[in-house]
Parts: sequence; C-alpha cells; structure tokens
Amino acid sequence: MKRPSLAVAIAATLALSAHANPPPEIPVDTLFQTSTLSQLQFSPDGKRILCLIPYQHRQNLMVIDLEKKSRNLLSSFNDRDATSPFWASDNRILFLVDDEGKEQFELYAVNADGSDPSILVPERPISSPRRIKGDPRSILVQAAITHSDWWDVAKMNLKSGKLSTPIARAPGEVSDYTYDHDNVVRFAHISDSSTRMNRVLYRDANGQEWREVGSSGFDQPGWSVIGFDGDNRIAYVASDVGRATSAVYRYDTATHQMESEPVFADPTYDVGNIVYDAFKKKVVGVAYEGDRLRFHWIDDEMKAIHARMEQSLPDTVHSPVQFSEDGSRIIFFSYSDRDPGVYYVYDRKRQRVEELAVVAPKIDPGQMSPTKAVSYRARDGLEIHAFLTVPAGREPRNLPLVVHPHGGPYGIRDDWGYNPEVQFYANRGFAVLQINYRGSGGYGQGFESAGFKKWGLEMQDDLTDGVKWAVASGVADPKRVVISGASYGGYATMAGLTFTPELYCAGINYVGVVNIENLIPKAVSSRRMYWMHTRLGNLLTSEDRKRIHDTSPVHFADRIRVPLLMAYGRNDPRVPIEQAYDIERALKRNNRPYELIIEDKEGHGFRQEEKRIAFYKRVDGFLKLHVLGGRTSSSEVILGQLEMPATSTGG
Repeated sequence: MKRPSLAVAIAATLALSAHANPPPEIPVDTLFQTSTLSQLQFSPDGKRILCLIPYQHRQNLMVIDLEKKSRNLLSSFNDRDATSPFWASDNRILFLVDDEGKEQFELYAVNADGSDPSILVPERPISSPRRIKGDPRSILVQAAITHSDWWDVAKMNLKSGKLSTPIARAPGEVSDYTYDHDNVVRFAHISDSSTRMNRVLYRDANGQEWREVGSSGFDQPGWSVIGFDGDNRIAYVASDVGRATSAVYRYDTATHQMESEPVFADPTYDVGNIVYDAFKKKVVGVAYEGDRLRFHWIDDEMKAIHARMEQSLPDTVHSPVQFSEDGSRIIFFSYSDRDPGVYYVYDRKRQRVEELAVVAPKIDPGQMSPTKAVSYRARDGLEIHAFLTVPAGREPRNLPLVVHPHGGPYGIRDDWGYNPEVQFYANRGFAVLQINYRGSGGYGQGFESAGFKKWGLEMQDDLTDGVKWAVASGVADPKRVVISGASYGGYATMAGLTFTPELYCAGINYVGVVNIENLIPKAVSSRRMYWMHTRLGNLLTSEDRKRIHDTSPVHFADRIRVPLLMAYGRNDPRVPIEQAYDIERALKRNNRPYELIIEDKEGHGFRQEEKRIAFYKRVDGFLKLHVLGGRTSSSEVILGQLEMPATSTGG
C-alpha cells in the first residue's frame, strides 16, 4: 500500500488544530497538578474501589463504596507519597510509601475502613504480591530466599511479614513466573547468563518437576507467556518467532502445541497484551499500542460495549482497567490526546455507564492541542515513527519546535494520549515532536536492537533527521528548535547540544546522563552485565571504551553554544547526582552559561507536586526569556527568584 505523502500527513494534523484563536495561557500549576484519581482496583466483592487521591499535596489512599456512594480517606501523608495499593484480602490493604526518591519503598498495611494501620517489614524485599482466595492472613510474593539474585515464590504473613518455605523454588535465573487462576505457579522464564539463553520451563502443579518447553538466544526471536485463559489449560503467549513483530498466540499446556495462526498480529507494532474478564473467566480481547492504544475483541459482549462507547465519545481510547470478580461492573478509563481522562464504571446488569471521576477537572480539552501519529525516513532509510503536536489556534507554519525524546531508551516508546508536558509546550506556542527513535520498544526486536551501542550515533541521527523533516514540512522554524528530555531524553538533549550544536537554540536536560561510562557498573549480576555490554558497551575493550568516551557529552561541553537548563534529584538511584556535578564542572571550565537545579529530597524525576510545578515554572521562564523573545505573563517566573536548594547559575 502506498504511504501517504508528507504533505497529506501534515495537512491531516493541522486540520485537527483549527481554533479561531489560540487558547489563553494556562498556568503551570493547572497543567502539572496531581491527578484526582489513579491506580484504581476493585475490592474482591466488587462493591468498593481502592485508589490514590491527592491530599495535602501528596498521594494518599481512598476507598470508594459504590453502593453507599461514600468515600473514605485511609491515609494522610503530608511528606511522602503512597503508591501501588493492593487488596490483600476482603478487608486488608497493602501499599508502598516512597522514601524521598530513593526507590526504597516501605510496605504499609491498613484495613479498608482505615483502622489498624501498620508498617509491615517482610524478611526480605518482595515483589509481585497476589491475593490468595480464602486466605485472609497471607499473600503470595516473590522473594530471593534460596539464592541472592533469583526469585522464589512464597507465602507472606500479613501480620508479621514472615515468609514461608518457598512453594516454588527458583529453577535458575528466573526473570518472571506465570501463575494460573488458582495461583499455581505453572511457568518460569529463565534468563541463563552462562549460556545466554532464554528458557521457558513448565510444570502442571506445585511440587512437580520443571521441564523445558521452549528456548531462544538472548535478543533473538522467542516466546513468553502472558497469562492463562479461565480453563487453566490454554495459555496466551507473545511470540516473534518467524516474525518481525510479536503476536499473540494460544498455547495448549496439555499438548504443548502452539496454534499456527495468531490470535492477533500487526506487521508494524508488537502485540503482547491480553484483556481478561475475571467473571467470565476467559480472555476477551487483545490490546496493543499502535498509532494509539488499540483493541481486538474476541468476545461479542465486550466488542459491543466498546463500540457503543466509541460511538458516544469518538477519537477517544476506552480502556478497560479491571473487571469485578462478581461480574457486576467494569472500570473504564477514557482519554485522548487532549483529554487527561475520565474514569467510568460500567454496570453490566443495567447496561449503564456512570462517571466516577475526572482526572484533571481544571483542564479544558477544548483548549488543548491535537497530537497526530506521523512517520519519516531516517538518512539510512529506516522508517521512524513519531507524534507531532501542533499548538491549537496557531498558523501551522514556521513555529518554534520542541524535540522531546523519551527516556529508557530500550524497550520504551512514546504513545498517543494526553501528556501534560507536551500540552504545556504547545500552549506556549511550540510544535512538539516526540520521536520513537531506533532502540524504542513496540516495533519489533530488530528495531530495538538497531539502537544497541548507538547512543550519540544513529539514535541521535534519528532525532536530527526528525528536526530536518519538521523544517522541510514548513511547520518548524529552523532558528527556534529546542531539545528537551528526561533520563535518556536528557542525554539526547546534551548530545544534541554538543554533537549538532548548530541545530538547537536551547536545551532542557532533566535528570539526564552525561557520562555513559559511569552508568556501567563494575560488579553486577552476569545477566545485568550482559545487558550493559550489549546495549552500552564493554569498557574492557578499546573499541567500546573509545566510542563511549566519544559519545559522552561531558567531554565536549566546550561545543555548547546555547542556553541550557538542567535539573537533577540528589537521591536519584538511576542517574547518580555525580553526573550533574561532572557536567557542571565541565561547563564552568569552558565558561559556558547554564542553570542547574538540584532537589535534595527527589530522585529520578520530581514526584512531589510543589517541586514538579516549581520546575516547570522555571522551564516556562527559561523558554520565554531565551526562545520566545522575552514574552511575559502573570505566570512567568523570573529566573533566579525561585527558591530551590543547590541552584547554580554558571558562566
């Protein structure tokens, strides 16, 4: 099929942005406030919903009683955020509390009415909690019991945190387990670093011996189990064997045969998620990220429900979050590129949809800017997918542009949907280009592998080629291109300013890597070291060592010509604060101007609402001063007046 021309693709995008006039400037506080509701989860009886809400500017727990129409706040943290709430039983709730960005979470417990709160200290770090039906005193968890680096499966007492003897001992370097719907561990996924093989092991029941049913080399085509159908016999798997992208197949555990035809596949995008109805006890659909989140329904009722919702609210993604076990209700989250989203509860008996909560009630979707999926060819011919947002109400020609690369970088991608950062830039008059450069996930293993050891090289070329594409289309003003990103996106910002300094007029580096060498640890597990050596490089080889040096922006700070804003968290466990100090020293040594924000009690990104808002106010002032010609407004922050710890202005 012939691909649409560039002109057609751009015209379609611009048609969506037709406003009589640009919307008013939206305050930073409004755009970056914490969502009113998140991480929703039905209680086992389906009559209550557990969720997070903002209280005292922090995330706290709340239980919504759907029948009594009541809402009960369960926690009142004012210095830390709660996260990952979980129904451990009909009445007991577990959740984690962050520790100033260190990603060292404490495990808390509380009853559904707010009584008996406690800090639960398990014997070892745990993950993947699972409720055990009929057992209100225990849950299933994964923990390193028999080996320091491998996960076993055991029961954990909800009062003492004590772990039982493992019910499933790790049969090797386990990366994941798959349980059936009776909580029996049936599959184990092994990443064997000694042989560099991924192995799929199977057993019929607890206590039986494991046997290998599949294997593939690291980073080679293979398959993995997604989950079981309700009969506990048919498993759904994601496989890219003989394919460029992953597809979903059925696998019969009685015969150990995989069906020859996929349940669903796409030639461009990986397909690897299933939708399970806990009441019907069957898989009802397949979900995947394409140009937006898409569904392939294999259940007539869900197909009809979803079709009615799409008819009532088109150009919107309607995603089923959870099905209640009693079959009475379904939680849907409906969102779009311009709408942060609304949670709905669908009543199956009455066939009615009721609004539960608007995620960001102060956001008017009519004032937001549309996002369109686009693509272009990189200089070596590789097709690159991206999302282009054109500011509402503005002539789509010669606009200032923000290139906004995502973090990760491997296995991560940008998706279509509401993004407060993108809408912030668009509201200030910028077009925004989010590029899924090579190395991004979701487009097949070949596309991801094409980014291995390509930091600052072809991965950066994809961004450069995206800028040239936007300029050639007429949308972007070549003299007003900003690059801004977080984590790997922060690295890409610094690489852009040092390796293609003529391309950008300003840069924003948010918790970004500047020295690749310092990311590669000297002593980690063999599996982790393999990942580092294949994706980043091996410092013991001269070729890799030279490439890593030559693509680390910290060594080329003298090339930076334009204003630079940087922000880091002192407790960041992923990009250590030393990276910030290294680039600051290099900038000072070369007499280059910069602004550096360091937050003492934050980590890999600013999670506390007031610090997140303060950061984007700083970004707002930075862009208005250096890119938008000193345009001022009531929401502008004059640089240097914002109170933040350890803030420096170099030069």
